[in-house]
Order: sequence, then structure tokens, then C-alpha cells
Amino acid sequence: MTGPLYIEGAFSQQTGYLIAIGIGFLFGFVLERAGFGDARNLTNIFYFRDMRVLKVMFSALCTAMVGLIVLSWLGLFNYSTLVDLTLLKTYLWPQLVGGILFGLGFAIGGYCPGTAAVGVVSGKLDAIVFIVGMIAGIWVFAAGFPLWGSFYNSSDLGRLTLWQVFSIPKEVMAVLILVMALGAFWLTRYGERWAPYDK
Repeated sequence: MTGPLYIEGAFSQQTGYLIAIGIGFLFGFVLERAGFGDARNLTNIFYFRDMRVLKVMFSALCTAMVGLIVLSWLGLFNYSTLVDLTLLKTYLWPQLVGGILFGLGFAIGGYCPGTAAVGVVSGKLDAIVFIVGMIAGIWVFAAGFPLWGSFYNSSDLGRLTLWQVFSIPKEVMAVLILVMALGAFWLTRYGERWAPYDK
């Protein structure tokens, strides 16, 4: 595990594995109950029919963000641990291209890796096809790595956070993200009413 609480020594590695397995099962259960094991519910965001994906994911992000800030205020969490040990490096252009490819795969296939696993457990045939395609894509990427490996490791900006990029306190950045989330939630109501693809 690379979770900050484990790295801080809050519990042993074995306990960390048990916690990770428990969180995984709970996460999958919640995704299924939220309807995220069905590609139609996931892709509805692209047609402005149902924005629950944005609402759920943005809510989860904000909850984790506020939780970590509160833990840091209580002295139970050190942000240097997050930045120095668990935060992935920023490779600007490769990650931008990867994000576009991920988005296209999501829109076309109807799943992301996590929701595809939930779909497989739920017995969805399209999720099985998606997982097979994802594994094939991983193999193609690995086989062709000598060709695009230099691009993959290019534009290394190190471990960056938004508050570092904008040179503002992390609490101020958190407030801005919360305002952004509330604005997005407000706009989704109009998007769902608009539903241009249903007209």
C-alpha cells in the first residue's frame, strides 16, 4: 500500500492489505448500487441525460480533500508525506494525451477500469469485452514502449499540487475547488434539462 496513513505507520502492512481489500469490496458495492456497473448510466454524462458520474466523483474528491486537511489540522496527517512519497509525478504532455485517450475509451466503451470490473462481477457481457480490450491495449502499449518510451517520460515536472502551481495556501485551493464543485453541481441541473440528444 502507498496510502499516507500506512506510510505514517498508523498500521502494519498486513493490516493495510486487509483494509485495502475491505475498501475494494465496499467501493465495488457502492458503485454497483449507484448504477455504475451499467455502461448506459456512465455514458449518459456525455449526452447530458444523467450527470451522476460528475456528481459522485466530484463529491468523493472534495470529501477526501477536506478530510485530509482536517486530519492535517489535528496533527494526524503530514502533507509532506503525500507530496514526497505517494503523489505521482506530473508528466504534462504524456498525461494530457493519456487523458484524452482515456476519455475516448470511456465514451466509446462505456466503462473505466473500476466500473468495468463491477460490470464483470454483475455479469455484463460488454464489461467483459471492455476488460479484454483493456488488457490487449496494455500489451500493445508494453510491446511498443521502445517506440514511445521517450515521450512517456518527457516533460517531467516532478510532484506537483495545484496549490504549488498557483502559489497559494492549500486551504485556499480547497475552497476554490469546493466552489468549483458547487458551480458544477448547479450547472448539471441545466444540462440534464437541456438534454439536447433527446430532442
